[in-house]
Amino acid sequence: MGILDNVVNQVKNNLTFRANQGVTDAINKGTNAVFQKGSPADKCPKCKKKLSQGGLKFCPECGEKLMLNCPKCNVDFPLGTKFCTQCGGKLK
Repeated sequence: MGILDNVVNQVKNNLTFRANQGVTDAINKGTNAVFQKGSPADKCPKCKKKLSQGGLKFCPECGEKLMLNCPKCNVDFPLGTKFCTQCGGKLK
């Protein structure tokens, strides 16, 4: 039974990871659309340099982090987001 339990857990973890990655990719796609529409997040909050593309996690000029990460479900969100849309957790 121990080996079978390990295999089941590995499959479960793999499926969970793939599902979370799909959600992250979908959110990043939506983030790109927001950045391309000229939202306030089209400039770095630290150095104010215009960002040439959406979906960046760090400013290419100064290295400032441009995304928030949910500590509960590990999904990235654009700066300014207050709550995770996956689990409802507060983003810091």
